[in-house]
Amino acid sequence: MQRIIAIVAIVALGVSFASAQSCQTCLSDNDVYCHNQTSYQNCMKNAPVGSVVQCPNGTVCSNSDEVCVSSSQLTSTILDVCGTSGSNGAMCEVCSTNAKYACVSNSSYARCSSSGDLLTSNVYSCGTDEICVIQALSIYDTLCVPACAAEFVDISATCSNSVYEPITTTAAPATTPSAEEKQQACSVGEASSSASYFFVRNTDDSTCNSYLYCQKSGTDWVALFMTCGSSKPFFDTTTSKCVETKPASCS
Repeated sequence: MQRIIAIVAIVALGVSFASAQSCQTCLSDNDVYCHNQTSYQNCMKNAPVGSVVQCPNGTVCSNSDEVCVSSSQLTSTILDVCGTSGSNGAMCEVCSTNAKYACVSNSSYARCSSSGDLLTSNVYSCGTDEICVIQALSIYDTLCVPACAAEFVDISATCSNSVYEPITTTAAPATTPSAEEKQQACSVGEASSSASYFFVRNTDDSTCNSYLYCQKSGTDWVALFMTCGSSKPFFDTTTSKCVETKPASCS
């Protein structure tokens, strides 16, 4: 009976869930394109426009109207869009303010400490055919919901990974270009672009994880060193975007 009630409640109120927000896409909530945790562009017609803006120290790019918010302002609906959980989802493995639990896979969760740390010494599993949806906790007092009901109202699990694995630190690209090298790379890239700003690959990075944002300022360049997120780790020179699969241009 409880399962039936849960299904009915989710179907009836499914629209109250926050819409999905992803790193390196134009967000539906605030028309912002988060390049990574600390930089963004505005979006128009579902495409990034204008200069890349750096968030102030101590803030992250979010789906809120303020865009850059501190970690204390994160909630189940205000998200660290390019958060540390990377490809597993913006709110995966994230303890928001005053949260007691966080999803760590599509069907498991862990407790949060009073200081906001994820306690992964014990990971708990949802029931058979249930998925972990962090937004459900504040609405239905449970974060494990029947997968069939969630599918019916087009609600996805908070985490895309099926098994929880502790986050490991990935080394930064071996070579960060100097100011002179960035100016030179932008000058070379200008020949193939007529746009007011553009992106070029960091040719010294054999992993193709990093790239440069170039915008002309007088006779010089505003050149920002940037890296692709873990969900789309490769910069594709053909599309000037970060992609999931290593492109042929990366050699």
